[in-house]
Amino acid sequence: MENAPVIGMGLIRIAPGVDEEVYKRYRKWATEVYQPMSMKFPGITEIDQYEIARKSIQYPSSGAIYHVENIVALESGAKTPERQAIEEDINTWVKRGVAEYIWRAVYGLVQGFRSEAALPGKKGTTIENAPIMHLEAYRMTPEEQEKFNKWFNEYGGKVFIPLFMKTCGLKGYDYFKFIRVIPTPLETDYPPYLSLLYFENLKAFEDFEQSPEQVGFQSALRNILPLGLNYRWYVQYKLVGSLRK
Repeated sequence: MENAPVIGMGLIRIAPGVDEEVYKRYRKWATEVYQPMSMKFPGITEIDQYEIARKSIQYPSSGAIYHVENIVALESGAKTPERQAIEEDINTWVKRGVAEYIWRAVYGLVQGFRSEAALPGKKGTTIENAPIMHLEAYRMTPEEQEKFNKWFNEYGGKVFIPLFMKTCGLKGYDYFKFIRVIPTPLETDYPPYLSLLYFENLKAFEDFEQSPEQVGFQSALRNILPLGLNYRWYVQYKLVGSLRK
């Protein structure tokens, strides 16, 4: 797991009562200062900025996904004076009540799939030409989670996900395990696993939801989880910018 790629997820919303122009200045500062500075750290391969595809008070409105080579690189970067200075500056905006970090956590890649190969085993978490990201996470008991992981490793990831990769519009499917919280988020109880699915557009995601492959996946899953997946997070974001090395 130490050499597996990781992502740093930081998703936010405007704080209640804050002038929208002030919040926009914070977002501009984050994308034009914090993120370019962060790209200089060894191990960071990409930073993607997202906005929610459909407005919802249930989920963060925007934010970024940091793609990092492994947990060692991420932790080493977090200890540098430059990163600590960025964190201190971020905290001033949070303490001023300009922005609220809802989700801020590190997840490690368990399995990755890409449409080009339609097979598991991709080493990185970055992806090309995927304007829509669907994020889902599940509410399960420890026993249910163990059953799901076993089924996913032995069956779902070997049969269904490669089939998904052949459907029109699905670009990638990454399955992650929770590692730790990054300081300052409102959410403190994170799902132990989450999935990121990447699509060429919103219609492709909607078609995927109703596809025979997805119906078959859910049907087969009920053999071990009779009530199916109990979603804790289920939301789509659109890509609005990227920084890459």
